[in-house]
Amino acid sequence: MNNTMTKMERKVKLRKGEAIEECGLLFYPIKMADYEEFLDCKSALAIRLTSLAETNIEYLSMPFISALWAVDLDMLATTGKTIGVFERVIRLLYLSLRLEYNSQKVFSHIFCETNNPRKLSYIEVMNNDDKLIKISPLDFSLKIRQLIADQNGIVLPDESLTIDLVKEEESIIQDKKIPLKIDINSLISSVAYSSRLRNKDIDEWTVKEFEQRRSSIERDKYFTLYSQAEMSGMVKFDKGNPYPSWCFDKDIGLSPALKTTSEVKGNFAALGDIEQAIKGQ
Repeated sequence: MNNTMTKMERKVKLRKGEAIEECGLLFYPIKMADYEEFLDCKSALAIRLTSLAETNIEYLSMPFISALWAVDLDMLATTGKTIGVFERVIRLLYLSLRLEYNSQKVFSHIFCETNNPRKLSYIEVMNNDDKLIKISPLDFSLKIRQLIADQNGIVLPDESLTIDLVKEEESIIQDKKIPLKIDINSLISSVAYSSRLRNKDIDEWTVKEFEQRRSSIERDKYFTLYSQAEMSGMVKFDKGNPYPSWCFDKDIGLSPALKTTSEVKGNFAALGDIEQAIKGQ
């Protein structure tokens, strides 16, 4: 982000879905045309370091992106496979920069220490002036990760919460879930129908705009349904209407969702790429 940008200016740009400069690079909100790839990558950005530390406490002392790099290398060394969390975050980075992603070229610009390949040194990315910009693990972890999350409606976990507390809350949420047949096309069609638009019109929306519209539609329907039931006198809620507003969510006091390596589906496409990045040093 430009050093002269105030917090208020940043909030306005985020609300308007405008590009924001950070670390010499211009970051854009990801569009719905890339929704499937976004969904495949976003969970990796929201992984909790404390959950990774259950397998190796060393990850807690590393910057976020360095920990993911080390996780995949450790998995590669012990099982011959990698879950690809690092590669997914890099793909999300390229989506945010609106750069073409070619795994072979991308991993040739990822550098680790010669004597310690588990330690990530920096990542090189081309900016709009065709100049290679170095992204340090600290810059990504402290600045870029939060910016990508803010621009695309991704909730990052609170690392200060104990793992047992978050697991308990997640268990409560899972117990209340009703099994559904999840289909992206059905989701997009439903939002388009409620918005009186054609499906293809939504491709130009940003992911954050789509998620906010989906939440608004859902909230409005629940508010209407529960309010009508309450006004009819046939239903009485002991703790009040669970959906008291058509425009605001109810504060239920739960922490952000827990993200663990088990939640990120196996993606072995990055296996050869990581090996190539190490050998290319």
